[in-house]
Amino acid sequence: MLFTTLHAMTERFRQRLSDPNSSFGRYRTIAIGQRGLGDLLAYELINTFILPLPGRLGLGLRRLLFPLICAKMGRCVTLGTDCTIRNPFRIWIEDYAVIEDGVTLDVKPLAHNLLIGRNVVVGRRTILNCAGGTLAIDNGTHIGPSCRLGSKKGLTIGKHCRIGEQACCSGAGHAYADRNRPIVEQAVTCKGPTKLGDFVIVGDRATILDGIQIGNNVRIAPDSLVTRDIPDNSLVAGVPARIQDSHS
Repeated sequence: MLFTTLHAMTERFRQRLSDPNSSFGRYRTIAIGQRGLGDLLAYELINTFILPLPGRLGLGLRRLLFPLICAKMGRCVTLGTDCTIRNPFRIWIEDYAVIEDGVTLDVKPLAHNLLIGRNVVVGRRTILNCAGGTLAIDNGTHIGPSCRLGSKKGLTIGKHCRIGEQACCSGAGHAYADRNRPIVEQAVTCKGPTKLGDFVIVGDRATILDGIQIGNNVRIAPDSLVTRDIPDNSLVAGVPARIQDSHS
């Protein structure tokens, strides 16, 4: 009798989970995509009991267990406490990467993949929002705390870049032609993928709009607003950012 009751409860839960219009179905899609009940259970257990654990015990358990729900987790990855991770089966993290405390790794249900390269550092409370195209960070890049990096149509950050505190790569924007509606309620717009070349330095609080192509060895001054493409070996500053100097 008990077995029959448990089986019936499991079947009802499975049906609710597989229904994309139910609350369970919507949560599953946001949390793990279209994976099964076992994957959702592993995700919930790791998020509830392992991600918040401090100290060496927490770090060791995350290294041991997170590969169960991550597309790839390389050797000696440091994954901090209290991170928010959605759709981890679409996240690749290479060897020796450091994901500090409170980071958000958010891959939307219809997005591509989030790729974090070897020796990449992602600072505290930074948000990586993979909302459409692939968000890829190449080897050796350091991202400061409290940044927001989005990828509505794709974001690529090259090798050995330095991105300062509270910097932003805007993955998309909103239309604003209708003055009778709040901007946030108007259509989402995106001018195309954003790309940062190798050895780029982005200053604190700088913002790079969607669809911008930035060359290699570019320096962006703090508090700048980048609204147009930047060629290799340039120093830019201002709102909007303009080329101040070129260097070889």
